Amino acid sequence: MKDDQELLARALRVLAQREEPMPTPPPVPALVRRGRRARRIRTATRAAAGALLASAAAVVILGGTGLGPAGAPPSTLPAGTPASSAGARQALDARSVLLAAAESAGHGPAASGRYWHVRARTTQPVRHPQAKNPPFSARLTNTQDTWYAARRGAPSRTVTRQDPKVTFASPEDEARWRRLGSPDLSGGKPSSNDYDMQLRFLIGTHRYTLRQLLELPADEEKLASLLRRLFDEEKAGDWWPGKPTFTTYVWATAQDLLSGPISPGTRSSLYRVLAEQPAIRSLGEVTDPLGRTGVALALTTPGSGEGAGESRLVVEVATARLLAYELRPPGRSEPLIQTAYEEMGWVDRLGARP
Repeated sequence: MKDDQELLARALRVLAQREEPMPTPPPVPALVRRGRRARRIRTATRAAAGALLASAAAVVILGGTGLGPAGAPPSTLPAGTPASSAGARQALDARSVLLAAAESAGHGPAASGRYWHVRARTTQPVRHPQAKNPPFSARLTNTQDTWYAARRGAPSRTVTRQDPKVTFASPEDEARWRRLGSPDLSGGKPSSNDYDMQLRFLIGTHRYTLRQLLELPADEEKLASLLRRLFDEEKAGDWWPGKPTFTTYVWATAQDLLSGPISPGTRSSLYRVLAEQPAIRSLGEVTDPLGRTGVALALTTPGSGEGAGESRLVVEVATARLLAYELRPPGRSEPLIQTAYEEMGWVDRLGARP
């Protein structure tokens, strides 16, 4: 306990020295839903094309790490790039960052409403309408809104493929695309879909409604005990290429739960459970795809299949908000999938934004 208090005190001192006073946070801190999860159950519904959600099943969230040098101004480097400078003070370790986020989360206000709204902007490789492997390299960015109904029987909604933007890796790639007749790479027009069933969140292969998320333990030991019990119940045959470690399980669970309307106490406890997991690293202060400054936390999963590589959660420590998620396959310095969460919060009607 004494060690935790000392780590937290150090983290808060660094934050106080490097950050301007923060405005009052929204009713529920903006957190995350994933772009693609490592170790996904084969039968679980995946997010469409790596985006948040395009069907009536559970969605996913993203990753990031670390805290940057104390006293450094907000970074203007590309999203996901550590902000560093010669002679800067050493970045905080991941455990200190997570404990500081836990402290911030515990002071967040509780709130409620009829719908939990998430607006996310995701970047991923384009899909050629005729070719599985197009002869050019490009990335598509678009926005999705999701409204999760709190009441059973109430409709939920997704609005997908908004504000598409295609970015080519080089002028040569764009020229190859033009030689093919400049096919549409946007994935189609925006689409609004209503569902007459509750959209679910995942803890491993266990599906939770929005209301069930609100009932998760706010006590660290009870939450850790629940996660351990659910992990022990997981069947190896439901995972590919195999059942993950408990650390990977908790990390993936955090990606899902931090995107949902969990209580301030549950959010704080989840950060503390993460702080006790090995192998999570702090990469330092970064900017997310929307230019916001946060701390990146990373976990590397060995192997060469889907889900292998490094996933990152970018966290705004002062508010405990999850800003963005990234997935980098083995051997790649640039993210394969990158999702920035523009806003999250409670609203009282479909189509409204917090």
